[in-house]
Amino acid sequence: MPNRPNLRAFTLIEMLCVILILAIAAVIVIPQINSRGDLKAAAASRAIMADFVYAQTRAIDRQTTEYITFNAAAQTYALQEGTPPATLTNPVTQSPYVQVFGGSGFTEVTLTSAAFDGKTTIAFDEIGAPYSYDSITGQAALASGQIKIASDGFTMTLNVQPYTGEITVQTP
Repeated sequence: MPNRPNLRAFTLIEMLCVILILAIAAVIVIPQINSRGDLKAAAASRAIMADFVYAQTRAIDRQTTEYITFNAAAQTYALQEGTPPATLTNPVTQSPYVQVFGGSGFTEVTLTSAAFDGKTTIAFDEIGAPYSYDSITGQAALASGQIKIASDGFTMTLNVQPYTGEITVQTP
């Protein structure tokens, strides 16, 4: 008998088993990648927080009152300044500073509600303190503020703290 070297290799059965396991894993994982409501809502909440910081910093820097007005029915919010409030120009896009939910940037994310002591506008004064605001009663020191966003059944709540305007995120 000729001497045959001891060759090691995978059998066809072993290779088919590995391919089958990978196929089953792909069928389970790939649909979940497209429906990551938690990640979409988290990205939207980070963008909202960044816009809050921008408005607050701008108010301190310019020694003016800056506003963020939410409209849950229209699924938008806008950054504004002046009396009466007029929409700012976004420094990056050079277009009106309006964010649309369900549109570019926030696809598949909805603005469920936004309330700042029952009002839909938050204002930051020249020292960055938050106020609830409406055109009829003016501004009042913020006692509580809350924004709720949702995506694919996942909801995030952004709580705005009185005095500082700090935002904390609450997930279910």
